[in-house]
Amino acid sequence: MEVIAFTFSTTGIFLCVLYGTKLEPTLKTKHKLSIPTNYSTAEIVEWFETELSLILNREKPSVATYKLTISNVNHNFVSKVFYGQAILNLLCAKANIKIEHTSPSSIVTSKFNLPKGTDLQKYIDQLLKSPGNPWDAKMRDTALMALNLLK
Repeated sequence: MEVIAFTFSTTGIFLCVLYGTKLEPTLKTKHKLSIPTNYSTAEIVEWFETELSLILNREKPSVATYKLTISNVNHNFVSKVFYGQAILNLLCAKANIKIEHTSPSSIVTSKFNLPKGTDLQKYIDQLLKSPGNPWDAKMRDTALMALNLLK
């Protein structure tokens, strides 16, 4: 089983692909794409379609997930986060890839059979052996979403 997780932000897309098991995951790839800054909304939507299609065709995941965030909603957020999520849902449906969203509040220690209070950022760091850049808090959260869907 291969899981791809996405975090959409107003400046970019973070993605992480894991396979294996929850206890012994293997990092296949991770990447951050910057959203073009001078594009119109229509051009951004087209960019999402192209880039996400390329990623899904290359990675061929069994399952996809994305971070569902409902805060700081303004035009910029809608056009660069919600539209990206919508295009991802459409492409996964067309490719017959199971897709779901992940609420940030659902990534908790109990999902990983860890004691309450465990630092999940440090946990994923140790589990995946601190891979190189990009490996910041958003990428770690994206990796945790993928890990959460492994069996």
